[in-house]
Amino acid sequence: MAQPPLSEDALRTSETLERLATVLTRVSNDLQALGKRAEHLREELADGSALTDAMRAEARPLIISRMTQLVDELVGAALAVRRAEARQLRREGASQQQIAEIFGVTRQRVAALLAEPDPRARRPHRPGPRPPR
Repeated sequence: MAQPPLSEDALRTSETLERLATVLTRVSNDLQALGKRAEHLREELADGSALTDAMRAEARPLIISRMTQLVDELVGAALAVRRAEARQLRREGASQQQIAEIFGVTRQRVAALLAEPDPRARRPHRPGPRPPR
């Protein structure tokens, strides 16, 4: 028997989950590479290198800068999934209180997830690294 077509909400949830899976895989790979870089830096310092010299020679973006970028990507992808899930649950008849209980958050947080994001709202500005001197 053929499955009925997915609703627009179910498609959106599926798409955001697919994007999250892609982001998680890429971030996992990037974190492994950053772990190797951190270990290499630790070894340089243990061998007596000055931090100044080691940091100047370090590939860009620096380890912590790249970690911050990866966290921002994870948060963005996770928020998109949570928002899509909340909207789909709501359209399936769940109350804001029920959604809050499912997610383990407050009803107010669910209301914020269900609200259309303000296109003028910006993410916090994270200044990029300064060029080396």
